[in-house]
Amino acid sequence: MSEKADNKRQLIIDKATEVFAQAGYRDVTMKDIVAACEISRGGLYLYYNSTEELFLDVIKARDEEEEEKNNNIIERLRVAGSAELLLWFLKEQKKEILKRKNSLSIAEYEYAFYCRENLHNSTSKQRFETETQVLEKILVRGNENGEFICDNPQAMATNMMYCIEGMKINARTMGISEAKVDKELVFLMRQFMEVEE
Repeated sequence: MSEKADNKRQLIIDKATEVFAQAGYRDVTMKDIVAACEISRGGLYLYYNSTEELFLDVIKARDEEEEEKNNNIIERLRVAGSAELLLWFLKEQKKEILKRKNSLSIAEYEYAFYCRENLHNSTSKQRFETETQVLEKILVRGNENGEFICDNPQAMATNMMYCIEGMKINARTMGISEAKVDKELVFLMRQFMEVEE
């Protein structure tokens, strides 16, 4: 593909990300994407045949950014303390929980709910598993160097990620304050380390 075509595809993905973040998954049409991109309908169909195909590319692009961030965490494991990494990881999760704009979470939940046949390979599931693995590595390292006391890092990481995912859903459906998020994250950390409030 030419550089011009790559740039056009990236423009479409960027604009579609904004549209999906605002409207969710179900309510977005190709017409909405055409309007956001300010291109012709035929121009859009040169790259994408459906909103689902485009949405999956949007999620893939976001997941590639997340994967790079997670790889940076793993790389930092070599030099940073585990407690420092854990705090950084939880700060990133907190940002996502409290993110009001440009969050694809509602669109992802809708997609997962309405496109059940794709659930076993869903990007949401893969992202959850990757983040759980990263968290587990931080906990294992913390155990090894005496920063944490955690009998079962795998179970603790899974439990923490279920709590974090629940807060993400809560934030989108019922609302959750920053103070409440902080309180819950401190409670989770208290399970395996000394934490000052």
